[in-house]
Amino acid sequence: MSLIEMKPKDIKILKEELWNKNNKKCPLLDIEVPLDKIVLDHIHKLKHDEPSEQKGTIRNAIEFRANSMEGKITNNWKRYFGSDESKHLISLPNFLRNLADYLEEGSYYDGNYYIHPNEVPKELLRKSSYNKLKKLYGNSSKKAKFPAYPKSKKLTKKLKELFLEFNLEPEFY
Repeated sequence: MSLIEMKPKDIKILKEELWNKNNKKCPLLDIEVPLDKIVLDHIHKLKHDEPSEQKGTIRNAIEFRANSMEGKITNNWKRYFGSDESKHLISLPNFLRNLADYLEEGSYYDGNYYIHPNEVPKELLRKSSYNKLKKLYGNSSKKAKFPAYPKSKKLTKKLKELFLEFNLEPEFY
């Protein structure tokens, strides 16, 4: 094995050679990509590292956005799991294979689909419904201050109690 130190002028030649070898396709996207959208992807090394088979070397010629995404994934893997791969619970390639399988499985299903509480549509209180309640409240013998219309437009606990007390069904958008 020899390490060949490239010069900037060599990039165009190797990029086109790899592009042709890949049948003008990006190996990650598996689609044809014009040469001007292709970049040379390489394994980054730290400044104090010497180039080696796994540090500083070119992997392939890939589409520029795929290269950007690969970099984001690799960098975030190191950010969240650490750069010492001997301490990882799993390798990045195995994690990505598992992730692909996981995403293809889709939603959990046991005869039902379950909507996460963050995704449940929020009921927003109609201002007209609030005004009906306010009018009933004002005509009653109540002396306490009536709660303001909520900025979030969500039914508050106090308003819910008042709707019940006045036997009025709140209306929502």
